[in-house]
Formats: sequence, structure tokens, C-alpha cells
Amino acid sequence: MILKLAYINDQRRDACLAYLCAAVYGRQAGLTPLIEFAGLDRLLDQESARIVALTDDTDRPVSLALLVLDIEGRGLSLRLLATPEPLRGNGYARELVTRLTATTAMRVTTREPHLEAFFKTFGFTRWSFSDEGARVGFNERAGVHRLMEAPETVDFNTEAVKRAFKRDSELFEDYKQRFVTGLESSETG
Repeated sequence: MILKLAYINDQRRDACLAYLCAAVYGRQAGLTPLIEFAGLDRLLDQESARIVALTDDTDRPVSLALLVLDIEGRGLSLRLLATPEPLRGNGYARELVTRLTATTAMRVTTREPHLEAFFKTFGFTRWSFSDEGARVGFNERAGVHRLMEAPETVDFNTEAVKRAFKRDSELFEDYKQRFVTGLESSETG
């Protein structure tokens, strides 16, 4: 099987984004996956984020990542990473991250020691604690020795998304429907 990198910016975008949010935050996480979906959708619209897939020879994603630019536009943060359940254990996420880190200045944030160890195998060698207590790692290409040297990552305000959902029930319903439809689409193929 020939694997290639592809940017997802077509009709598969909602399905891939919904899958990433549900896979990373869980299906029992209340509104968190939906809030992430809505906020990240805006970053994608602004071209501050990208969904990158490792695809098979039929162009089907076998592993997905959501990358977010830093405010200077020189580096990327690996915000979400997931492989569909039936494809896990085949090294697809490892292959995706290997290809991304080979050419890109990157950072990753985690609170999980096993994920920090996983990312260290890809050259994320400089680790710091963030103010929130998470660990932030940088690869060699990032040229960062300490967290305070790194430009901030473009982000969205989760509280603003929550307020918008409370104020505008149509907006909430639209995002909810897109999320559910995207998730269903990602599960069927």
C-alpha cells in the first residue's frame, strides 16, 4: 500500500474534524468535542489550521492530524492526532507524525507521560511545563530551547464559543448538526 500526505480541505473536512474531536475528547465529554469542532472550524476558515491526513491508495484517511499555526506563521502545533479504531496498531499515526516532523517546525502539548515518551521518539526533545501544568515539546526544527522563546499558537476562546451557543440557538443547532453528520459520515467511510 502506498501512503501519502493529503490536506483535507474538501467535502471531507467536517467528517475529519468531527472524528478528530470525538476521538481525542471522547464521546462522553459533554459539549467539549462540539465546542472544539466549532472553534477549530473557524481556525480552518481563517487558514490558521489545517487537517492533514495520511491516506491509502484509495485516498482514504488512515490517520489524521490537526495542525495550528503559531502567531508568526513559522511553526505548527500538533493539536489533535487520531487513527480510526479498526486501523490502530498499524503504525499509521507514527508514520504521519514522522512525515510531518521531517519537514516542519513543530510543537506538541500533552498531560500524558506515555504521549510525551511517544513524541520524544520523533525528535521532540525540548520539553517545558506550561503555565497550565501541561508539557510542551518542540522538535529540533522549531529552534526553541525554552517555552518562553516560542511564539504563541493561534487559538480560539472556548468561553466565547459557549456564550455564542447560549445566545444563538440556531448557531448551536447548525454546529451540532454538522458535527453529528460529520461523525456519522466518518464512521461510514
